[in-house]
Amino acid sequence: MASTTGIEMFEEAAEDFMLRIFSLEAGDYLITDKSSLRDFKGVDGMTVTDIHQKIRDEFGQDVSDLESGNLLEIFINLGIPGL
Repeated sequence: MASTTGIEMFEEAAEDFMLRIFSLEAGDYLITDKSSLRDFKGVDGMTVTDIHQKIRDEFGQDVSDLESGNLLEIFINLGIPGL
């Protein structure tokens, strides 16, 4: 399993993000430093494009240019507090 060291620095932000974007409560998912948006494609029938739009709607920023869709990278780029 991939490391969770980076994601652990964003634990509260990750919980908020996962609830707002995927309607998943803490404990209903597992994310690691390698987790990406693609890992959650299909949640509530959402495509990656739908997920990008929801992030724009919720956070006011476009992350579609982050090709990997890595959640840790997204948290950093959104300026979500954690470090």
